[in-house]
Amino acid sequence: MKLPLGSTLLLALTSLAFTACGDDGHDHTDDPPLNVAIPFKPLVGSQPFACGQTYTGVGATGTSYEPKDLRLYVHNVRLINHSGEEVLVALTEDGAWQKDGVVLLDFEDKTGLCTNGTQATNHRIVGTVPGNHYVALRFTVGLPFEKNHQDASTASAPLNVSTLFWSWTGGYKFIRLDGRPPGLPNGHNLHLGSTECQTSGPNQVTSCQRGNRFDVEVANFDPTGPLGVVLDVAALFAGSNLDTNQAQTAPGCMSEGADTDCAPLFERLGLGFGNAQANPGAQVFFRKE
Repeated sequence: MKLPLGSTLLLALTSLAFTACGDDGHDHTDDPPLNVAIPFKPLVGSQPFACGQTYTGVGATGTSYEPKDLRLYVHNVRLINHSGEEVLVALTEDGAWQKDGVVLLDFEDKTGLCTNGTQATNHRIVGTVPGNHYVALRFTVGLPFEKNHQDASTASAPLNVSTLFWSWTGGYKFIRLDGRPPGLPNGHNLHLGSTECQTSGPNQVTSCQRGNRFDVEVANFDPTGPLGVVLDVAALFAGSNLDTNQAQTAPGCMSEGADTDCAPLFERLGLGFGNAQANPGAQVFFRKE
């Protein structure tokens, strides 16, 4: 049966309306900016990470572990929209934790053995993005080269933390994860940062052979939801014997290429070590909550 012209037009307009309402693929260009606050939750296995606690069953030998520090720098924070495009998060500068695209995440509170830190903590990344539907999170652990080699004593927050700085040549400690297992009473330390850096003069770093930065992707992530990003210390230490240390090296891993205690830790961060190539798919420290 042939419909009257008016009825045909009405059906066409109704179809277009339903299509527009149900289209999750449009770019939301008229939507207002979206405020995001992305929580980060440190765990040791299934238990919340906290200074003053003792954890059991940690590492390859199931040792005990008392935290002494957990802080890290991240930058280049992006959200991925439904089209697979990266959108940089405009970080909210707060005078303490976020500035110039850099974030300091701080999970120690100066209690227990955490004597090198501060009482203040920061467990989230805060910023804005254009309104859209976002499906994943990406960020880079570490600092950009141009920010990594500067004078921490004159830098502004969050780059003014002396306990997260090695030297002009080495730059900052991207991750500082310290603890005390029974076999190393003075502590097992993971300090991740750039190594094998070259200079052209005093305090003039030109390049680093091993930058030791790495990207993290958290898939199926809703930045407006209540769930955040987990940092699992137990997963990171799963292949390491925390009670032993290679002779003639710093206790734990200070990112030196000759320190084999670094090998299982770098593997679980997705970083290359020695002759092993980087494998981002092997990264287990960060995951969706």
